[in-house]
Amino acid sequence: LALVFAILVAGPLVAPTEARAKSFELPRAEAVAEVQPDGSVLITEDITYDFSGSFEGGYREIPLKSGMSVTDVSVSEGSEQYAPGASAELGSSGAPGTFGTADLGYAYRIVWHYRASDEERTFTLRYRLEGLAVAYDDVVDVYWQVWGDEWEESLRSLEATVGLPGDAKKGEVKVFGHPASVSGETSLGPGRVSPTLVASDVPPEQFVEMRVVFPRELLSSTGGARVESGDGLGKIMDEEAAEARGAWLQRLQPLFGLLLVALSVAA
Repeated sequence: LALVFAILVAGPLVAPTEARAKSFELPRAEAVAEVQPDGSVLITEDITYDFSGSFEGGYREIPLKSGMSVTDVSVSEGSEQYAPGASAELGSSGAPGTFGTADLGYAYRIVWHYRASDEERTFTLRYRLEGLAVAYDDVVDVYWQVWGDEWEESLRSLEATVGLPGDAKKGEVKVFGHPASVSGETSLGPGRVSPTLVASDVPPEQFVEMRVVFPRELLSSTGGARVESGDGLGKIMDEEAAEARGAWLQRLQPLFGLLLVALSVAA
């Protein structure tokens, strides 16, 4: 009886250790978009994970609009370059230091394989986006989803920058950030030609977008861009004004609710 009692007591104490739940946090992510002279955009993403428990794979899905494509994909970690050719199926296994890709039509998926346990690791994804930049007669519109909504974890810190292909002048570059519900801000730097975006505490399943507009004359060709005839600046500014009005009304909704409650109580 004493032995049975000892086993019953010890069992629950040992089992949770063996079946310890695993999780990870996302302390930070940094993204750089370098617009090329032909309008294609080279993206570099540094995504940092803080693992609790053992993990073997990660993935990223890049949304694709009509006319967009992804090429020149690479995955690395520090000086280690991952080898292509692995499976891109979610939940698949593969040799550490390998990655796979899949064009899903609506998105482009990158899956990479590794071994990690109770540690912080930073993975670097690089790829070229063609068709992201839209070239109008007057301006180029780079409407970039910096962070996707596929993440089930919150992101503590996000930084993004866009490099332009030529020498823009002060007042010629514009930058916008979406949505207004995310805590963050955009900037053009001291010279007003260096678009940046910073955000903090991005909720799970929440995208973050950055929109940069610059003169068409900075491109030497449009081989890597989508071309739209006519001027685009007026249209873009109207869209952003409507977005700002919508965000302003959304922030006022709680105040309207309180006002209605106060009027009801007074009545």
